Amino acid sequence: MPSKKRLTFSFFASLFCACVMLFEDIGEAMGVAWIDEWDDIHVWEVLIMLSLFGAIMVLGIEVLKMRRYQETLEDKVARASSAFEDLLNAYFEKWSFSDAERDVTRLLIKGCSTAEMAEIRNAKEGTIKAQTNAIYKKSGYGGKTQLLSALLEDLTDGGSVA
Repeated sequence: MPSKKRLTFSFFASLFCACVMLFEDIGEAMGVAWIDEWDDIHVWEVLIMLSLFGAIMVLGIEVLKMRRYQETLEDKVARASSAFEDLLNAYFEKWSFSDAERDVTRLLIKGCSTAEMAEIRNAKEGTIKAQTNAIYKKSGYGGKTQLLSALLEDLTDGGSVA
């Protein structure tokens, strides 16, 4: 996760740069002598560069941290997806689902309607309805909600196929 302190530092370092530039411009316009003297020895530019360099370094660190965090999340999603796929395959074996029933079950899990499944599978809606009825009969669940609840519950309980 990004560090709020570092991001706040970057914001204020950038804000400081803007204020220094504004202060310098206003001071020059008003003819303030010491501001012109500092301008001659490039104090303002050095302050601005150091502040911007600090802000860029801190933001770079935060970008790297966010990339690592993203990779961690992607890894967790991949592992969860793999665990869910393993669980599904174990149930498909247990229930002796045909390849078509496996495909329809996956589409059910994705939330597809009967019409959508028929279109995706290039089948008639009656065929899809017969396959979903076979899925519920073989699995012992009364409908889509019960089937999904059971699969998700087993996944969160460690994936033990009873």
